[in-house]
Amino acid sequence: MVPTLLASAYENSERSALTRILVEAEVLFAERGFDGVSINEVALAAGVCKANVFHHFATKQDLYERVLTQACDAFGRSLDALELKERDLAGRVRRLVEWHNAFLYQRPHGTRLILRELTGSPTALERSPVFPLIQRNFDRVVGLLSEVSDKLREGISPALVAKVVLSLNLFGFQTERLNEKLTVAGSLATRPELQRQWLDLLLHGIEARD
Repeated sequence: MVPTLLASAYENSERSALTRILVEAEVLFAERGFDGVSINEVALAAGVCKANVFHHFATKQDLYERVLTQACDAFGRSLDALELKERDLAGRVRRLVEWHNAFLYQRPHGTRLILRELTGSPTALERSPVFPLIQRNFDRVVGLLSEVSDKLREGISPALVAKVVLSLNLFGFQTERLNEKLTVAGSLATRPELQRQWLDLLLHGIEARD
C-alpha cells in the first residue's frame, strides 16, 4: 500500500511540474520568442531544476513545439465547444467573431505565441510540425462559414471571409494598446464597440448608402 501511495504522489508531483513547465514556457516564448528564452529561465520560472525540464523534453525545440501544439489544440477544443445555431450569414459571422475575440483574450500567451509563428518566415512556418494544426483549425472555420455560403456575394469565398475575420481579430488583439494613443481625427473606439464597428463595416461596406 505504501509503495503505491508513494508512486501516486510521485506521479502527481511530476504532473504538477510538467504543467508548471508548460505554463511558464508559454509565457516566456510568447514574450521573447524561441531564441530569447533559455531552459534555465523556464526551469527557474516553473520552480524546478534544469534536469527536470530535460526529464520531460529532450531539447528546447521539443519543449517549444509542445507548447505551440498545446496552444493550437486549445483553439480546436474551443471551436468544438462552440454552438452555432445561426443560419443567416450575418449571424454566423457575428457569432464567430465574438467567439474568436473572446478566445484570444482568454488565452493571451498562447495567442501571442501563435502570432509569432504566423508573422515569422513563411517557409519556416510551412516546415513547422504545428503547421498542419494551424491549417486544420483554419479549415474548420472555413467549413462553418461554408454552411451559409449560399448567402455570400458572388466571387466571395468562405475562405476569404475566414481569413478576414481571423486576421482582423488577431491584429486587433495585437495592437489594442495602441488604439487609445492614435491621435488622428476620429480616433478608434475601444473594445467591444470597435469590434461592433468593424463587423458592421465587414458586413455592409464602407460606402454611404442612399
